[in-house]
Amino acid sequence: MKHAVFVFCVDREKDPVAGHVLNALKAECTLVPTNSELDGYSVLEVAGLQGARISIVATNEVVSNDYARYAPMLNERFGDAAVIGIVNWHEGANAPNAIFSVQTTGDLGTGTFSAVDPRITRGLLLVIEAQRIISGLDSYRTYLEATHWSGVKAGYAGTRLADLRPSTIDIEIGSSPEDWANPFAARVLARSLLRIFDHIEAPVHSVLCIGGVHFEPSFTNAILQSRDGRPIAASHVLPNHWLASEGYGQESRLIDLRACVHSIVGGIQSIVYHDKLKAPFKGVARLLAEELGVPMLSHKKLRAALPKDIVE
Repeated sequence: MKHAVFVFCVDREKDPVAGHVLNALKAECTLVPTNSELDGYSVLEVAGLQGARISIVATNEVVSNDYARYAPMLNERFGDAAVIGIVNWHEGANAPNAIFSVQTTGDLGTGTFSAVDPRITRGLLLVIEAQRIISGLDSYRTYLEATHWSGVKAGYAGTRLADLRPSTIDIEIGSSPEDWANPFAARVLARSLLRIFDHIEAPVHSVLCIGGVHFEPSFTNAILQSRDGRPIAASHVLPNHWLASEGYGQESRLIDLRACVHSIVGGIQSIVYHDKLKAPFKGVARLLAEELGVPMLSHKKLRAALPKDIVE
């Protein structure tokens, strides 16, 4: 039975989104207490699910801000979970407003990447987008965000993200105070969390995305737009700015690209690069593609089927 765990920091001073989404979730389903607790709050479970289990965890702190404390507790209680989703907020000086984002976890500096199931990432993006449309939130957009880990901002080494055994993803609303407090946006996420496994059985074409910007629309669109053949499932996304700042144009970083691929459940069937990816980064990515025996594709070719002859 697939098991998803969603974590909410309920201190509004520390997280302006999670409490809103948790309240919306309580309005959407019945949550029953278990015998387990964390930070003095009972761990809850969603009642009435068939073929899946969803646990709801409230905390007093954002998990990535105190990984040393939370990782052992989450491992002990939920080490067998398919995914831990940390519901929180997005912000940044140049960040787009009115967004929903799904972000996989990794640190390019140390070459450490959380395990991730591309079917879960794809499924979550699909249900968020469907609920966004149903709710009439036309001003909002759904994105697969670039892979990173906010724990480094709290002073942790990037290698510490590997302390948490299950796949870990951030699920966010951004990027302004108005967006964080929007009750309709909170309801979209709440309804989506309940349907995280809706697409888990679909066969997919798993890809590693390299290049592009932090919120690269072409990678998101490849997942959300229908196409011939197997649907695209992207998980880790390595954007231009971190490839450059962390030296991924050097062959010595091939070992870290290998680690990234090894963290993807089921592996990958293609490497997808943004057309503007510079030659040194493309060269190292090509070495990985040759090593794995998978095609390396331009992002512009993902809107069509994937015939065998589209190989870089």
